[in-house]
Amino acid sequence: MPNFKSSLQKFSSSLQRIISHNIDITLIGKQDILDFKQKKNAYYINLFKTSFNELLSSVNEISEKDNRETIEEIKSDLTSLNQSFENKDLEKLSHIAKKLENLDSKIIYPKETQSLSFKIKNLPLEIADDMNADLNELEKCFNSECYRSAVILCARLLETSLHRKYYDSTNLDILEKNPGIGLGTLVAKMKEKNISLDPAITQQIHLINQVRIYTVHRKKQAFLPNKDQAQAIILYTIDIIKKLF
Repeated sequence: MPNFKSSLQKFSSSLQRIISHNIDITLIGKQDILDFKQKKNAYYINLFKTSFNELLSSVNEISEKDNRETIEEIKSDLTSLNQSFENKDLEKLSHIAKKLENLDSKIIYPKETQSLSFKIKNLPLEIADDMNADLNELEKCFNSECYRSAVILCARLLETSLHRKYYDSTNLDILEKNPGIGLGTLVAKMKEKNISLDPAITQQIHLINQVRIYTVHRKKQAFLPNKDQAQAIILYTIDIIKKLF
């Protein structure tokens, strides 16, 4: 469905073009295209008709939350606009278009959220496929508002990254001897091997691990991360992985 603001801009623009070119809109549906000028006018009239129909349907895309009174005014003006269109009254069409522009300035549109980047460059080849599969799954979970699942995937991404970092530094696969090793223990093992980790990374890992533990283990009250919390954890996770590699 079309957006009301953009549809109104298209309509106002096409209306001004009709007026500035002194095109007779009483010829709508009656054009006999014989020469270039008539073809050009027919093109402008077609744009005008299309933008008009789009504008009429776009009001349904306005969120009713906080906009009920404004929507009612817009619908009333659109009824008048429709009547003026049928009467081919350009002056009234222009007047109503300006009223709609004023009403559009009162509409409270949802805030645009900055999209998260779930891509990480320079991943080790050995884990790139698994990591990218988890990153794609993470994006799907976040966009589907499955925030608990997103947090769990963040822990999985960290575990995969740290296991690889441990192997690259020691040439030992810690999963062979400790298949169920947790993030906290893994970080401690890395310190034992003098594997350098930025203190900030260690703190971020601890935070994400604590959230993951709270999420997957039974508590008196279930942990239900909201969008902002999940987004922060995802950003922390991706930042850690980028710094590791």
